[in-house]
Amino acid sequence: MGKMQKDNGNSSKKRIWLLLAVIAVAAAAAVIFFMKSRTEKAVFSVDGQPVYKEEAACVVSKIKLHQREKIAAKAGIDISDFTWETEAEGKTGYEHLADAVVDELKEVKTMQKEAMDNGLTDAIDYPSLMEAMEKENKDREEKKGKNETVFGMTQYTADQFYDYFNENLSLQNKRELIKKEVLTASDEEARAAYDADPDYFNNEEYDTVETYAKNLVLDHKYEEHLQEMAKAAKVEIPSEKALVQAVKDALEGK
Repeated sequence: MGKMQKDNGNSSKKRIWLLLAVIAVAAAAAVIFFMKSRTEKAVFSVDGQPVYKEEAACVVSKIKLHQREKIAAKAGIDISDFTWETEAEGKTGYEHLADAVVDELKEVKTMQKEAMDNGLTDAIDYPSLMEAMEKENKDREEKKGKNETVFGMTQYTADQFYDYFNENLSLQNKRELIKKEVLTASDEEARAAYDADPDYFNNEEYDTVETYAKNLVLDHKYEEHLQEMAKAAKVEIPSEKALVQAVKDALEGK
């Protein structure tokens, strides 16, 4: 009888361990599926940071008009004759636009990554930003319902929130770099900036606008810093065809 109870106890323990093993496998599978679902729409990456199809679409809507003019000029045609099938320098308008999207996002993603490394944000992947947008919109809607002051927009679209997030994050990042003295502006540099273009400062006396001159130097240095990071960034494009298709879909509103 004692042996039977012991065997039953062992069997029970085995069933528990088996159940735990099944749960662990299921959890691991769920994590893999979750990660895959979050990255399957990535069309390229910048220094290992995925760029999603929807993220590329945000940039397309922002730069397409300027790029259309540039491509038409390269093709030597009037803008009225331009279509995205237009070829210039061996590439279609779609392909030129895709190149411009990559260039734009190289600077955005390297800035985001630096800001995250500086502890200014917890996540920079597009799905996380959209989750943040939903929360922001919900908070603003609740404030509006309580007749509380809401600064800016009541509700953001994806494009609007993407720009809002990046502009604020970049500003915070610049301040952090200044705080850490990664970016500095000497008296000599500020004076040189003033002397180069007094009209920019409404021809005010230098002593009056010295702070603005230093800020201008810091702004220029920050832009150079962003460009240098983007230039050094490693871009991986698994499929040029998929990237160009993502650009086409963005133009067609898909």
